[in-house]
Amino acid sequence: MAKQMITRLLKTVYPYLKAESGIPPWLFPERSLNQAIDAVGEKGLLRVGRPLGTADGVLKSAPDPASITPQEWQEAIRQWRPLSQLGPMMMAFVEIAEPIMAHFEKIRPAIDPMAICRSLAVLVYAPLVEQGKAISQELAGVLGVKANQPAELIASYAAAVVRGDISTLEKVNQCVVKYGDWQEWALSLQEEALRCRLKPRLIAVTPPLSAELASIVVTMFKEASYDESRGDHPGSSGNPVLAQ
Repeated sequence: MAKQMITRLLKTVYPYLKAESGIPPWLFPERSLNQAIDAVGEKGLLRVGRPLGTADGVLKSAPDPASITPQEWQEAIRQWRPLSQLGPMMMAFVEIAEPIMAHFEKIRPAIDPMAICRSLAVLVYAPLVEQGKAISQELAGVLGVKANQPAELIASYAAAVVRGDISTLEKVNQCVVKYGDWQEWALSLQEEALRCRLKPRLIAVTPPLSAELASIVVTMFKEASYDESRGDHPGSSGNPVLAQ
């Protein structure tokens, strides 16, 4: 605990993981991840990792991050079987996050939006760990897609939310509840997310500033200035801003 092993490991591994997985540079920037890790802290990460045993496994077997060379990190990450799926999954998550949140109020009378958040968290994380094979297979059956296509799992679930398919959403939730360790993990993640006051930016602008992009940025600044003069600004309506 004194060494903050999990936080150090995540911060060290992420740049290599992002580079090898093909996640675009502008998506899930490293700075945002580090801010989120610091906000949750080592204790919070341990609480989230414990139901599935991932935290204990890391603490027992992971080497000191500083003792591994960049080449060794790259090679180890290339051997990670879900690596090719990570980029498509993250892109799918970004694409469906806003539509899902837009339908929360419509669905609220029929199903708790937090159950949707927990189900989505499981759909995103289960394909990435060995403990997720069984639940991924069962969720694939519910959603009518192949378990080895996790991005399609995410998209199929989002489509069920958008069309208000409560029966499918309840079946997914029941599946999560059935697997007690995953239910406990999802609840722990929810608790830490609600406790964390940081809203990290999921998207960053990193390409060279072209004339077209500069024009867009200028327009955004003008609109922001106008909105502030009226008292309207992102978040003033109580709706969260996913990306800025």
